[in-house]
Amino acid sequence: MDYLETLRNDAKLAEEFDMLFDFRLLDGLEERDTAEGRCTFSLPGKAFARDGAGGEYHQLEDGSIGYMSSEGECGRIAESVDDLIHLLVYSICWHDYCDSSQYTDRSTLEGYANERHDEIASYTEMDVWETVVKALGMNSKGNVAAELQKFYDAAHRALLYICYFHEDDGSVTRACLRSFVIAFPFNGVFEALYRQLVLMYSLPYYG
Repeated sequence: MDYLETLRNDAKLAEEFDMLFDFRLLDGLEERDTAEGRCTFSLPGKAFARDGAGGEYHQLEDGSIGYMSSEGECGRIAESVDDLIHLLVYSICWHDYCDSSQYTDRSTLEGYANERHDEIASYTEMDVWETVVKALGMNSKGNVAAELQKFYDAAHRALLYICYFHEDDGSVTRACLRSFVIAFPFNGVFEALYRQLVLMYSLPYYG
């Protein structure tokens, strides 16, 4: 099923989806928010959805999905639109699953996923959730841990999706998914490799 097309063609479903998952589709693809030209990105892409706080969901050139929060955190969160929708629906609030110390092994992740999901579900209108899941043709018995593992893997694979904020003094601040980066020491290696490729082959940063 084309989830985005289904949401675009059903205003009530789109409203309920936004209410549950804080995800509002834009009318079409738009240029990403570059903070008046201060932000450049490691990969090309377009904004296609926003959340209530002003964060943006970006469709990258390889079909994967990036996210940039209103506070400047940036990273890849899914390998495809389908993976994104599954993450949104089954986690309910993916932002609440960013403790990288809980992704060390399958057992730890499953315990973390179940505990967090039960807590989030306790204050979520699950009757509306069931209606949305049914309308999208999805299984109501999703595997939260499996979706979170895909989320984690997407966030950490090369080439990383990074936003660079250009300060007034000429320095550049690297923005990434803050919680995940703490326990992933190879991020710096991937970034260094990317910067080297930029210098060697005159690759652009994308804004």
